[in-house]
Amino acid sequence: MSDEGPVRSVARAMQLLRALQLLGEASLATLQRRTELPKPTLLRLLHTLEAESAVWRARGDGLWRPAVHFRPTRILTPEHQRLIEVAMPLLEATRERLVWPSDLAVRVDHQMVLLETTRRSSGLAVNREAIGYQIDMIRSGVGRAYLAACPLRERTRIVARIARLRHSDRESLAREVDALCAEVQAQGYATRDAAFGGRDEPIDVFDDQLAAIALPIVLGPKVLGCINVVWLKRVDTLASVAARHLPLLRKTAAEIASAWAA
Repeated sequence: MSDEGPVRSVARAMQLLRALQLLGEASLATLQRRTELPKPTLLRLLHTLEAESAVWRARGDGLWRPAVHFRPTRILTPEHQRLIEVAMPLLEATRERLVWPSDLAVRVDHQMVLLETTRRSSGLAVNREAIGYQIDMIRSGVGRAYLAACPLRERTRIVARIARLRHSDRESLAREVDALCAEVQAQGYATRDAAFGGRDEPIDVFDDQLAAIALPIVLGPKVLGCINVVWLKRVDTLASVAARHLPLLRKTAAEIASAWAA
């Protein structure tokens, strides 16, 4: 940052775009409550962003919507930066003992985001997703681990957001997620959906050939993020990996939470 400091109009525009992306669609009044920007300022920003094709307003309902979506890259917030700093030395130590690598993921809105990984340092031929990659919340191991550990009110909000984006029935999706969470809580760890190949495409279109077990990093009522261990599913079975490596993964998750608290 230069000595002149941040450009206020740019900071406000980014604040508005982040709020609109989080909401998906919003009235002017909703955006004003969320951003706490003065109405004239908010209108100027919206019309400027509309002229730049960054937002648009539907005639049918008058709501504003984002025309572009931000894709997180590496550091999302200072909190995420700190989580990386405390978690990665512990995950690297875990990788040295397990051989198979681990990912560190956090929730951003209705998805998990890959914050860091030890895949590169593992030296193994495993798929290396880009930092910032958005991970399906309901089908992935880290997403299921998060949903099963977070407070019910938070889970309800996440499910409602996903149902709205999918144009699906919220109550049916909530029942599906409740059943998944009960299964995760009963077995003590989360796994991928059998039909999940690592991306949004059907598994017969894209399959990264990986399996995973995942755990949340829990501190009090808060889920800081989730960690996993991933391996080539043709090499070992889920039951075998869980039996051998789950105790160490649990220990690592607890140590990350302790390091964060300290």
